[in-house]
Amino acid sequence: MNHALFVLIGLLQEWLQRRRDAQVRFLREENRILRSRLDQQRLILAPEERVRLLAIGAELRHQVKDLISVVQFRTYQRWIREQQGGRKPGRVGRPRKIGQQIRDLIARMARDNPGWGYLRIVGELIKLRCPVGKTSVRRILLQEGINPRPRPDRSGRHEFQPWDQFLKLHLNTLVACDFFCKSIWTPMGKRQAYFLAFIHVGSRKVWVSPATYHPNGEWVLQQGRNLLMLLEELGLEATHLIHDRDTKFTAGFDALFEHLAGIDVLRSPVKAPNANSFAESWIATVKRECLDYFACFSLRHADHIVQAFVAFYSDHRPHQSLDNRTLDSADKPSIGSAQTPPIAGKITCRSELGGLLKHYFRSAA
Repeated sequence: MNHALFVLIGLLQEWLQRRRDAQVRFLREENRILRSRLDQQRLILAPEERVRLLAIGAELRHQVKDLISVVQFRTYQRWIREQQGGRKPGRVGRPRKIGQQIRDLIARMARDNPGWGYLRIVGELIKLRCPVGKTSVRRILLQEGINPRPRPDRSGRHEFQPWDQFLKLHLNTLVACDFFCKSIWTPMGKRQAYFLAFIHVGSRKVWVSPATYHPNGEWVLQQGRNLLMLLEELGLEATHLIHDRDTKFTAGFDALFEHLAGIDVLRSPVKAPNANSFAESWIATVKRECLDYFACFSLRHADHIVQAFVAFYSDHRPHQSLDNRTLDSADKPSIGSAQTPPIAGKITCRSELGGLLKHYFRSAA
């Protein structure tokens, strides 16, 4: 008799343990659903979530009135009747008939134009004869993680413009500058010479200052004056100047461009060399292709090497961003076009800096 009682108590304990485990899993599933909807005002369960709750609830014989919190118990009972009747659960709300192509277009418009709100995108879609409701556009932007209503800053403008978009808008009138160094071997030992390089991004014209051991404020200011005279001489327009936060760029240097020439000065963020990528890239080029091959013994020697490379860069070096063409031939027909004259003449090689810089050309036939 005692043995049968122990078996009965053991079975009861196992049943209670299974029920408790099912209750815990039911509550965990509810908790997961609620955590996934923290940023939503309305809680609507997906069909797969409803199925999981019903499967766990079946282990409890659907006695979950005291457990369920994501929906009313009456709703849960309706789910049971629909399941027993063979009706598959469907999504709540009106059917969404917006194709993936339109969704991608909406997301693309928002990313390409950070100042546009969802109402502006609705108007653009109407122009393209792809009318989509404003609520749908807003929902799609939220699903893509994009703010549907850009917040204006204190000046009334919208959120900060992405750097890559700023560059696209001002590419033809942007000047980038930065310092670079070269070790000079002198009778008194090794010293550091400083250069200041400017590049007009639109035309890719480069100007490099003479070398100096003392890049003080007055010297930097004079290089700024020289640049303004060069821009005027070449007829190049400049609206923005970008440089890093090097202390050698003094307040007087910035004021020279802002007040005298009306050029906006932009400082790149701290420890963000990619923000001044045009100047950084050119400096890496002159070091990699030229300066690293030489030991310099005077400022005049270093100036000669750098200026020779600048001339080579401007006149003879092909540029990958221009389809591997030189700056003076960027506006001419490319090889193989109908307007290209017949190829003739002997191919000749000309070298500079002891053969380090070479370029090939056809001599007159």
